[in-house]
Amino acid sequence: MRKTLFTLLILLAGFNGFSQDGEGVNRSIGLEVFRGFIYEHKPQITHLITDHPMGFRVVYNRHSHGNEAWQQRYNFPDGGLTFIYMDYRDARLGKTLALLPHFNFYLRGKREAKSQFQFKAGFGAGYTTEKYDRETNNQNNVISTDLTGAVLFQFAHQYQLSERLALNSSLSVTHFSNGAIKKPNSGINIFGANVGLHYTFDYQRRAFNYMEEPKLENRPIGYSVILIGGAHESLKIGAGTKPFFVLTGIVDKKVNHKSRFGAGLELFYSESLKEEIKYDDEVDPDTDFKRVGLVLSHEMMVNEFSIMMQAGYYVYDPYKAFQPVYVRLKLRRYFGDHIFGSIGVKSHSAKAEAMEFAIGYRIK
Repeated sequence: MRKTLFTLLILLAGFNGFSQDGEGVNRSIGLEVFRGFIYEHKPQITHLITDHPMGFRVVYNRHSHGNEAWQQRYNFPDGGLTFIYMDYRDARLGKTLALLPHFNFYLRGKREAKSQFQFKAGFGAGYTTEKYDRETNNQNNVISTDLTGAVLFQFAHQYQLSERLALNSSLSVTHFSNGAIKKPNSGINIFGANVGLHYTFDYQRRAFNYMEEPKLENRPIGYSVILIGGAHESLKIGAGTKPFFVLTGIVDKKVNHKSRFGAGLELFYSESLKEEIKYDDEVDPDTDFKRVGLVLSHEMMVNEFSIMMQAGYYVYDPYKAFQPVYVRLKLRRYFGDHIFGSIGVKSHSAKAEAMEFAIGYRIK
């Protein structure tokens, strides 16, 4: 999981996409408390759901006003950091501390209004105080590493009490998982209700900069070659973590300033599946461990970042260790016009297969 943090630092270098707004940018700090429940996404975690998780969040935001065209396209979003302190109120799960860079999107067209609805998406990393241990904590089958990936989605209502002070109430889902780097890894999903105050500590009255959106005259087809890598453990606990690789080719088309849709072909190579077949008495030991998949993708572009959602289907999968349909959620960052990197999670239904790290080259 240490390479997860390293990759996040690279991807999020320059995350503060509002730095070009200059010294006049408004910044705010917020404190929120929450209470929630652990979602029982599989019966194997029922014994761990004994109480309602509680905690608090510290939220830092930089507010945009339209100095760049992409800010106006997304109704002048905020960018910032969310720190989470989560107490599961169960000794086997302990507590989690997480830090997530986030984007906060405003859903109401009239951005100047005091009452606003928001959607937040955050991706980061967490540290958990209690993990699976065969001798001392063998009932914790949700997390087996100190460091985890963290994902946050939230719908909120914000009411501006004054120029500096705002009341924020929200419903959120927070997910922690190590991406099957080590088993067991059922992952954990917390649905929560949150309330708090946000204070703008260097407030300056600024108008939102509405500019005429340039027409998208050229909508070229793009071609991407992507190499994905990582490590995960097979379905058998204690089998050891082994590397995997995925080679992907995607053809996509930009349909507007915000979205690209694409389709592609993927070749999967996993040392863990190769090893697992050797010890599976129910299959021929010569069964091919490689897989081929067809994938559809949608890319939501936000400045040099994008949020990728993909769905795929295995057209060749002799071993059939997982369901034939898989999905991905990942954060991509572009370094110039052609090179990009990404980090994400691939899963089959509620079952994570791997945390993926990728580098790619795109021709447009």
